[in-house]
Amino acid sequence: MAPGIGWIGLDPTNNVEALENHIRVCTGRDYADVSPVQGVYKGGNQKLNVSVGVTLLES
Repeated sequence: MAPGIGWIGLDPTNNVEALENHIRVCTGRDYADVSPVQGVYKGGNQKLNVSVGVTLLES
């Protein structure tokens, strides 16, 4: 929490504040609450294809 401002979103990967061009995918107290992957993976060569669809909802 930032004094005088309150809670703010941060994008540590790009070193910027999270604004309207960011998409919230989860909320938590810290990274342990919201990590996308947990545990350890040991294995061979694999391929992962991922896609994301975004729809603007009217408020």
